Amino acid sequence: MIGEIRNRDIGSYNTNMQFTILLIATFLFSCSDYTKDLSGGYFFRGEGGSINDILSYNPNQREIPSNILRYNYNKDFIIAEQKPNKTDDPLYMKNDYRFGRNKVYYWLIVHHDKQVIGPMTKQEYDSALIEYNVPKDLELEKINE
Repeated sequence: MIGEIRNRDIGSYNTNMQFTILLIATFLFSCSDYTKDLSGGYFFRGEGGSINDILSYNPNQREIPSNILRYNYNKDFIIAEQKPNKTDDPLYMKNDYRFGRNKVYYWLIVHHDKQVIGPMTKQEYDSALIEYNVPKDLELEKINE
């Protein structure tokens, strides 16, 4: 009888251990978070879905909230295309999406002036690229996760 209890306990232990390992593995592989260092102390954070943003390592810098559709950067600039989420995330400064949240907006980060310009319309963005002498070969690129 004691042997039967021990065998049952060992079997229960193995089942619990397998379940725990499966749970941990599922958690680890289901996280799609990744980051990519950009320039000027900024980084891209991709969490999949509608949580793709450009954040700063400096907490006093303005950031570009989700959802980033396309972006690119060089040592002097970061450019981004964004379709804002339906509601503001309290972590970000409030932005004026004057044409609504169902539109696409554009952003420009100018490192030497420490400026984050946006949200802008496409026409405003094109003008800003010229005004700040952003190289023509710096073009928006699709996010590769």
